[in-house]
Amino acid sequence: MKTDSNYKLAQWWEPTDSGKLLCTLCPRYCKIGEGQAGFCFIRQNIDGKLYSIGYGRPTGFAIDPIEKKPLHHFYPGSGILSFGTAGCNLGCKFCQNWSMSKAKIDDLKALHVSPEDVVKLAKKIMSHLLLIPIMILLFSVNLL
Repeated sequence: MKTDSNYKLAQWWEPTDSGKLLCTLCPRYCKIGEGQAGFCFIRQNIDGKLYSIGYGRPTGFAIDPIEKKPLHHFYPGSGILSFGTAGCNLGCKFCQNWSMSKAKIDDLKALHVSPEDVVKLAKKIMSHLLLIPIMILLFSVNLL
């Protein structure tokens, strides 16, 4: 299987004796067969390696009042830059982002951005940055 040049080799996984890959990013510990994706839809086994197919591909950005987030006690009255990608390791039926969180990355018009692009945008709008959920952990680490 050919990998997209935008896919990033994932971290937090290991091969298993069965030939599947064990994803250790979240508590689901998905065992992912060749050509398959985990529960989140954005970590995929391609040629025996796990790739993050959502890395650097946010599906939307929003500037929200900080009071809307769980950080409302920090910098009251300021804005926060929120963004996320397709895919999620949770399955909450009440999720306000269900259509995005359970979509495959190809089903959405995902942007292509680097961690540096996100930091520049946050600085430009003088905003704090909130990243949820864990599925974009590697991208989030690269923001630092």
